[in-house]
Amino acid sequence: MDLVTGKSTARSLLATPGQDSGAWGGGAVLRALLVGSQTGELSGVANDLAIMTSLLESRGFEIRLLTGGDATRGGIIDGYERLIADSGPDDAAVVYYSGHGLTVSPAGVDPAEAAALMGTSGPPPDLQAIVPTDFAESTETDFRGITAVELSVLLARLTDATRNATVILDCCYAAHMSRDTDLLPKALPHPSYLDIAAHLGRQRRASLPVDQPHPVSNPHAVRVVAAAAYQSAYEHTNADGVRCGLLTDTLRVAFTEAGDLPVTWDTLLRAVRARIARSLLGQRPDVEGPRDRLPFELREATRSGVLPVVPLTGNRVSLPGGRLVGVEPGDEFSVMPAGAATRDPATEIGTATVTAVGTVAADATVAFRPGHDTLPLGAEAHPARVAGRRQPIRVYGDGSAADDVRAAITAAPQLRLATATDPLPIAEVAVGERLRLRDRTGPLAPERPADPAGIAGIVADLEHLSRAATLRALEPTPAEQLPDPFTVEWGRVVDGQRRALPPGDERLHVDEPVYLRLRNDSDRNLFFFVFDIGVHGRVELLTAADPSGLRLRPGQEETIGADRGGTLTGLPLRWPSGAVADGTPRGESLLVIVTSTEQDLSVLRQDGIRGGAAEPATRNLLASGSSLERLLAQVATGAVRDLAPPSAAPVVRYATRHLTFLLDPAPAPSAETVRFLVDERPDASVRQLAARGAAAAPATAGAPASVAVRLPEIVVHRNRALRSADIRVDTLVVTGADGDTPAYRAASARFSGIRDETRLPMDNMLIYHGPAVGFLDIAVFLSRDRAGSLELSQLLQDQLTAAPVQQAAVQVAGLAVAAPQAAVAVAVVGASAVLVNTAYRLLSKAVGDSIGLYRTSLLASEGFGVGRHPAGGLLRAQDYSFAYEVVPA
Repeated sequence: MDLVTGKSTARSLLATPGQDSGAWGGGAVLRALLVGSQTGELSGVANDLAIMTSLLESRGFEIRLLTGGDATRGGIIDGYERLIADSGPDDAAVVYYSGHGLTVSPAGVDPAEAAALMGTSGPPPDLQAIVPTDFAESTETDFRGITAVELSVLLARLTDATRNATVILDCCYAAHMSRDTDLLPKALPHPSYLDIAAHLGRQRRASLPVDQPHPVSNPHAVRVVAAAAYQSAYEHTNADGVRCGLLTDTLRVAFTEAGDLPVTWDTLLRAVRARIARSLLGQRPDVEGPRDRLPFELREATRSGVLPVVPLTGNRVSLPGGRLVGVEPGDEFSVMPAGAATRDPATEIGTATVTAVGTVAADATVAFRPGHDTLPLGAEAHPARVAGRRQPIRVYGDGSAADDVRAAITAAPQLRLATATDPLPIAEVAVGERLRLRDRTGPLAPERPADPAGIAGIVADLEHLSRAATLRALEPTPAEQLPDPFTVEWGRVVDGQRRALPPGDERLHVDEPVYLRLRNDSDRNLFFFVFDIGVHGRVELLTAADPSGLRLRPGQEETIGADRGGTLTGLPLRWPSGAVADGTPRGESLLVIVTSTEQDLSVLRQDGIRGGAAEPATRNLLASGSSLERLLAQVATGAVRDLAPPSAAPVVRYATRHLTFLLDPAPAPSAETVRFLVDERPDASVRQLAARGAAAAPATAGAPASVAVRLPEIVVHRNRALRSADIRVDTLVVTGADGDTPAYRAASARFSGIRDETRLPMDNMLIYHGPAVGFLDIAVFLSRDRAGSLELSQLLQDQLTAAPVQQAAVQVAGLAVAAPQAAVAVAVVGASAVLVNTAYRLLSKAVGDSIGLYRTSLLASEGFGVGRHPAGGLLRAQDYSFAYEVVPA
């Protein structure tokens, strides 16, 4: 079907149409198209589809599944077209996708070439796509992904058919690797910008209406996304041992807890985010569009936080929703007659105090006001006082010591015992002869004795972690949202210059300096607070010189990490003193809070685990502070907080920005300084994990033990850059070899009399033949040839006894004996960078002009990319086109 019209007059848009998996009937019905594309290393897609099928069938949806050969580009588009054609104004439609996503940045791409391919003007944008099952069959002229632009067009046409449309995407577009090897990012590491740009150009010439609203701006569709564009979304193994998407799994739990309670998409996603935030992952799911709708309906909620009251026996009642809607033991509700708009002492029936919270409901006791002794039909509970959020802890072990640990956790105001539906407790305590505190990554603190002092110490540590976890999930309610515009930018400081980073999922190293640039883009004063939430729960106020908030006037800008003279030095990252340092990266984050008035937020500061428990003076703030001050004082103490009565002054409006990253205790690897025309390396975190795998295990299932890498074709379209008819091609291939010292092979070939539009006589040039372990780094250089110049292998050999190259290899060999695998991985990556930098420097010195043509890292987890690249045609890089291939040897 044509993406533009839905007619079958342009079948060329479909690569290979999928098989019909069943049709829907007519009438006003609920329909769901569930797409599962299990490619790459993903293994839980079928479980995702089973979860969503169960969830939606229980709500009356008719399901159409697309998996395997039906989940091709053509099959997915055809299924979407069928959904559009079958949907009517009174119907509900759901589109769900589980699989890989991809994103490509225009970095290193010639803007003019990209614009010409896409038929656009202006700077080339980032490009995104989902990955159908036939994606690997893409060629230079037949892209088998489905771009975000195409999905926007389909969604716009679906909302033309029915306003009740929901899209759920359990994929991501940024391939960053978690510190937890059980967690797998749902994004591909090797997309090609020019291939997607050319595909969009073809679609545009076929009249694809690219002016259709972007999904985020489509006012009719609810769109649930697993992560922001710069973040990774993960597949994990849940508490039941089932492999599935983290978003899908937490949605399942949230819907189970909601039951028949009329909760909004916004409430559901807040609960989902709070759960995932416990893991310290950068993944932050969100809902876009009409977020106040009830799921799969057009109705919107009109009152927030009001719960139905279900009588039990005596003065006991049940409040449906339980933990999903943020209810905690100690919360107090004003029981009002049905339909009451607000709390009103004149008509209040009584006060319900929560005694216990379950997954689907909370138990409470009602203290009736004089004149009342029964609940009227339809009575409702309005929030009056709230206790602090309790974070879940899982305890392993039996016996009296384990019972004492569980009792101490239950009594702590900010902790609770994890239930079976808590997929991500913030920490675990194993109780034996000693107490061991750990999270999914590993040990958090040295072992403690299983005695009263040890139990008290470990509970204090857990409370520090709980406060930090609550801050990581902090976000304003819609009524508290600050409307004023402002800018928060952060990044590395490299040679005194800013290197901006996306807001999440970065991997940084100890001693790397970072900066934050804050700017007030509004027309009134704003106040900025910056907190560092450390790897072990330490909370530090980086703007402590302005305890009531760093005031920025309209248009004013401030850089944290610059000295008084404006010189950018950065704030170096530190590993906590006394913290477990096993070489494993851990999650850290920066929290920026922006307010409209001065506030006292210093109560949030605390040491990390094993530190002294802070006792800030917060009682005055709890009693008389602003709404934000009371909230954060409660985070610091776990005390009960009064909600502002309806007649109180307006709440303080605020906004939050969460900048998440993994802090690696190993020093940063050597940076690769060469710029390549095409650079298809995956994210550094993925690359380092591959090197870590190489150090740990010399073989990976499904990956060849030895490979041959060939360079069969290079076409010189224009020879202006090299200014010579005689050119040379040099290549460098690096692999993990035996897991410590990287192995490399350099190759060179010379060509004379090269003019424009010349295909070089490559003779299927062999550039590597040998073992492949962990990764294959490939670098290709083009240079003008000079008589008498040495080949790259000779140039490198002459340097092996000199400075950086030998030092890098020796460093890795030493680390392999003495350091954790994570440190080995960083050093291996650094050694590879040293080799590439050295090769480029030597070539430039020997022959003058040299061009970095192509750079990639092929991972064992993807079979070292066995096959031809690209699958068909050639890869264009400005004035050159080329192809390479990897075959088992």
